[in-house]
Amino acid sequence: MSALEAKPVKTKRILNTKLLPIAALLLVVLALLFLAAPLIRTSGGSQRTGNIVVQANGQSAPQTVNPAPGAGTNLTTRRLGVGGGLMGGRAGTFIYFVALLVSLAAAVGMLYTKRWGQVLAIILAVLYGLLGLLSLLPLLLVRFTGAPNPVSLILGVVHLLLAVAVIVLASIPGKPASAPLPAVPASAA
Repeated sequence: MSALEAKPVKTKRILNTKLLPIAALLLVVLALLFLAAPLIRTSGGSQRTGNIVVQANGQSAPQTVNPAPGAGTNLTTRRLGVGGGLMGGRAGTFIYFVALLVSLAAAVGMLYTKRWGQVLAIILAVLYGLLGLLSLLPLLLVRFTGAPNPVSLILGVVHLLLAVAVIVLASIPGKPASAPLPAVPASAA
C-alpha cells in the first residue's frame, strides 16, 4: 500500500432501529411461551399418546390405569403431566423463569438499540430454537407409531418459527446514515 492510497476505514455496523423493537417483542413472546408451554400442553385437550403411569419406585406400571376398587397396594401412582419433559419440575420452571428475565433484559437492550441486547437476543433465540427442536423431535418420531398430541406439535413449530424470526430480525443491519452535504457558500455576483 503506497502513501497516496487511502486506508480503509472501519465502519461500525449500524443497528436497525425499525426491526429491533419487533425482534424484542417476539423474544418476549417466545420466552413467555416457553414458560407457559407445560401448562398449555396439559390443558390442551386429550392426550393421544396414551396414559403413562409411573410407580413411586420408578418402574412402569401395567397399562391398567384404574386399579380395581379395594385392591390395596402400597405403591402410589402418579400420572406424568407438567413435570414430565426435558426440563420439568421446579428446576425447569426456575430455569425458564431466569431465561425469561434474561430475555426481558435483552429486549430492553434492543429497545434502546444497544449492541449487547442484540447479541444476547440472538444467543437466547438460538438456545430457545434448540430447545424447541429437542421438544419437537420426539413428537415427530412418535408420529410413526401413533398420533402425537396436536397441541404439543403446534407449540414446537411455533417455538421454532419465533426463534428463527428473532434471529433474522435482530441480524438485519440498519441503513447507514447519509453524510450531510457540505455547505456551498453563495457566490458573490
